[in-house]
Amino acid sequence: MIKRTLVKYILIIVSIAALCGAEYAEIRPCGAGFAAALIYCGSPAIVILPAFILFSMIFDFSLGMLLYTLAVSVGVFAAALLSLRFKRAKKPLYCTLLVLSQAVLVLKHTDMGYLLAPVWGMFTLGIFVASVCFLMPVLKNKLSYKFLETELISGGLLLICASLGLSRMSVYGFDPAYPLAAFTVVFTLAVGSLSGAVACGMCFGSGMAIASGNVAAIAFTAFAALITAVFSHAPRPIPSLSCIAAYILVSYLFAIPPSWQQMLCFSAGALIAALVPKSAADKVHNALFAPVTAAAARGVIERVATETGNSLIGASRIFEDMKSAMEQVPETEKTGELEAKVCAKCKRYGYCAKQDGFKDALINMERSSAALGRASVAQIPVLLSECANLSALVSGATEAAQNRHEQHIVSEAKREGRKVVAQQLGLMSCVLRQLGERVKTPTEFDSEKEQEISVELSYLGAAVPEVIVTADSVSVIIKNGDLSTDEVETAVSRIMRTPYKFVRLSADVLPEYVLMLFARAPRYDVAFSVAASAKEGRSGDNHSFIHLGGDRFMMALCDGMGSGEEAEKASETAIELVESFFKAGLDSMSAVECTNRFLALNECERFSTLDITVIDLNSGDSEIIKLSSPATIIKSSDGVSAVSGSALPMGVFENVKCGHAHKVLKAGDEIIMATDGITDALGSTERLISAAASQHCADPHTEARNILEYAEAVQNGKLRDDATVLCARIFEKVR
Repeated sequence: MIKRTLVKYILIIVSIAALCGAEYAEIRPCGAGFAAALIYCGSPAIVILPAFILFSMIFDFSLGMLLYTLAVSVGVFAAALLSLRFKRAKKPLYCTLLVLSQAVLVLKHTDMGYLLAPVWGMFTLGIFVASVCFLMPVLKNKLSYKFLETELISGGLLLICASLGLSRMSVYGFDPAYPLAAFTVVFTLAVGSLSGAVACGMCFGSGMAIASGNVAAIAFTAFAALITAVFSHAPRPIPSLSCIAAYILVSYLFAIPPSWQQMLCFSAGALIAALVPKSAADKVHNALFAPVTAAAARGVIERVATETGNSLIGASRIFEDMKSAMEQVPETEKTGELEAKVCAKCKRYGYCAKQDGFKDALINMERSSAALGRASVAQIPVLLSECANLSALVSGATEAAQNRHEQHIVSEAKREGRKVVAQQLGLMSCVLRQLGERVKTPTEFDSEKEQEISVELSYLGAAVPEVIVTADSVSVIIKNGDLSTDEVETAVSRIMRTPYKFVRLSADVLPEYVLMLFARAPRYDVAFSVAASAKEGRSGDNHSFIHLGGDRFMMALCDGMGSGEEAEKASETAIELVESFFKAGLDSMSAVECTNRFLALNECERFSTLDITVIDLNSGDSEIIKLSSPATIIKSSDGVSAVSGSALPMGVFENVKCGHAHKVLKAGDEIIMATDGITDALGSTERLISAAASQHCADPHTEARNILEYAEAVQNGKLRDDATVLCARIFEKVR
């Protein structure tokens, strides 16, 4: 805190010195206006006013200057005291007393005329207002918000006055305005404001021009700033060197070569700016400028995604609670039927009811009769064996047993129905939970790549309001017709340093603008084919080749038990469910589990084997899932290997246990999957491996066809079951 306060007051004192030195026609109104603004913004008058008097006297040691500074100090001090009492009139008090204090200028310069004194007084008032506008966010509000345009303009006006004052401090040809001008231009570029750097250069040049009476200074500094802006993205210290070279070249271009002292000062300032750490420039940028991004819109998108994901997860919990409620079937046992229908109608009921154990005996008789399905004399309790109405009691117990049996059948049906509903609710809960977790995953944006792509497309002549770069996609909003999709795709791929492909075009974002969406082109692709043979007219085997979202490829093979239409329907249902769950974004195991649960509810008991391979086309990672299917064959440069997995077919039990393996594939590797019609024909998995190893053709269709024909040849042209072979080859895409 002490260090920061010390730095603040050093900057304030230096600024007062520079503005007090700003003199034109022997008048120095800038220092007075700036000092008054500092006190107005909360700086202590006991520090500011002595500094103002001291520096004013240094530049003009005269009785008139002493009277002028004292008059200004008294006026400002009086305004500060009165503003404590009249807070709402603070600004009018400062303005009025500051203008009145300028009347001393008439005594200092009697030859200037009475009309010029008010003019210089209004100029001082203008400096005061501009200084307040610039200093308020700095000193009063501690840069709690970004600079507004009016505040930046006021800062530019003060910069011109400070440059004028610094130029008046030249010692032996060394002008302090030159190193500060070069430093400011280079540093402003490092902060990230190209237009700000040019504006600073012109402000410094204006002050120098006023001091020297030569407008060429504006051209020197502005040209240096423009050339430096061209090299703003070059590595350090190239921007600093370009600034120095531009200043020297333009000075010779105008045939007004600067002195060696000025060139030395300008070079020193530019090189010092190159030594400022990038982290410091980033802090200044964050403090001074509001980022021109769609951060708010992206924040809303992230919030909506998070809320949607949480809502889906909350809905999944509701379905899970409903599942638990459905599974809780109360055990109900209706007793007392004998007592109500038989004993209560008997004349001796009042006497019997008083006997100890009478009701328990009736209940035990009901239970034993229900267990046998009928009443038996041998099962009658001793207490009831002497009952005068024993035949009616036995008949009633038999009727109650039959009623309870019917109730049990209804209760079991209800229980089974509740179990089925509970399974469906649990499945919905699983799906919603998976989707919720996927939706709420935060999206990461790359602002640096967004800026680079925007600049690159602008160089190509396109109007690009916004670019959004995420982990796997690039969205470009571009004016319709400026560039083709191929041109934008090439530029995006070059900046991202990896191939990207055009996905789609949306024309409803802005009038005359379109949204081009590009996705990262995967490193690998897959060539695939199938060869199949049906035992009967319709095969019970079904397969699928499909590209999933996120650059994944899935190949699946399902074998319905048996052959013909029923087996075909079973395998077709399983394949369709697998595709749907994978497309919905569920992970592999959850997709298989959900498919199995659906099939387990099928009362027709049509079971299916399942073989799935999911390949990441960027990394080559593959996931192999097997349910009671033959081994999956993988051919690579290292040889031929098999991945086996033993499990029951899908739909047998609600909970599935499947084989699960991970393999890393590379260009040239092949995956071969087959149904048991092939392995049964060949006799063993080893013979399937040998058949796959003997194939050396690059065409997956030919290889699948050869393996099928080999199996048919082993069985003399007649297979005992439906047979299908899937073959896929991984290859690297040309970049």
